[in-house]
Amino acid sequence: LQANSGDTVILKGTIDILSFSNSIVDGFQVTGFSVASYGGIHASNTTGGIIRNNVVHDATGSGIYVRMVTNFQIYGNTVHDMAGPCCVTDGDGIVSYSNNSTDGTYAHGVRIYNNEVYQNHQDGIELLGQYMSVYGNNVHDNIYSDFASTHPDGIECNGIVDSYTGCIHTLVYNNIVKNQNQNIYFDGLGTPAQNSDIWIFNNVIYNDPTSSTGVSMATATSSQIILNVGVTTYILNNTIGGTVQYFDICLGDCTGGNNTSWEFTNVHIKNNIITNSLYIGLWAYPSSSVAEMDYNIYNNNSFAMVEWGSSGGLNSIASVRSTTGMETHGLQTNPLLNAFPTPTLQATSPAIGSGVNLTSLGQAFLNSDKNGTSRPGTGAWDIGAYSSGTASSRPNPPTNVTATAQ
Repeated sequence: LQANSGDTVILKGTIDILSFSNSIVDGFQVTGFSVASYGGIHASNTTGGIIRNNVVHDATGSGIYVRMVTNFQIYGNTVHDMAGPCCVTDGDGIVSYSNNSTDGTYAHGVRIYNNEVYQNHQDGIELLGQYMSVYGNNVHDNIYSDFASTHPDGIECNGIVDSYTGCIHTLVYNNIVKNQNQNIYFDGLGTPAQNSDIWIFNNVIYNDPTSSTGVSMATATSSQIILNVGVTTYILNNTIGGTVQYFDICLGDCTGGNNTSWEFTNVHIKNNIITNSLYIGLWAYPSSSVAEMDYNIYNNNSFAMVEWGSSGGLNSIASVRSTTGMETHGLQTNPLLNAFPTPTLQATSPAIGSGVNLTSLGQAFLNSDKNGTSRPGTGAWDIGAYSSGTASSRPNPPTNVTATAQ
């Protein structure tokens, strides 16, 4: 189904791919529908589909909803102003439930990219399944005055459907995520292995003082990144800032209730800029959640830079090092960023050349910054989502070079 080039095709209803494989829905405006636990554009139990370049808005239900699909792409869409008090996914922008890969690779899993998702009454992008890639999206302002009861999230994995619980093998990168109750949220709901091998990198995650829907983010939000119950996550080269009432990064139980059953273990936190929370930059309870924490920049986190297990708040890089045994190369300083939503590094930023080279992790998408600029193959990286260099001015070193002595 494809709209003619140059035409505006408005459908007051829904489009259902059903289980037809290799189907494409391209270029429609979908609005005015009312469905429960369903979407304006919907697919289920199929493979090879594409939903692209559509605008779904001002209706009741989810904007785009795919379930039990493989090798599926959702890109170039705009989803906004979805409502729905009925069911768990109503009011969500994009829902990807119980999905997997045809061959255990991300290339043939579900890819959700280059979409704008905003002002929906609940979550922006909701995930569940395996081998999902979420990248290049602009997810913002999915929050209203009833945030305390709906807890709207930007990019979320939290639930059990069709015997899938949580997310296993998930990439979340190169996104802008702002102005939700919890901007990026993963919860395995009990068993750590139900949420594992999650990569969160090159994202710009922040809040404005007030959302476009009129909610004060100084009182409405709980965290920029929150991980409850799981194992093995990499939080790398993100730029995190702006108004947040509680945490820039929360691992495990950050309520003060000391609930060890919420533990999210084997978390690796490197090369992030963590700035301007109204409470705590990073809280880990229990502290055993963290496997590695180094090369991060902390700045202006009002209550504490780091809350470390039962050790309490740590307010200097020296106390973080002595208490945690980590952050040997971490910095407590102003990162000198340009303005959000594009917080590139100013020419004198201390983030330049202060990060660790992460090429050895073998994550190809991490080897370029949010703008696609290649990071160096050897030598130090810049800290944060943006590199200060360009591919032409900071090339990888030559290979197969020989020298002849005279």
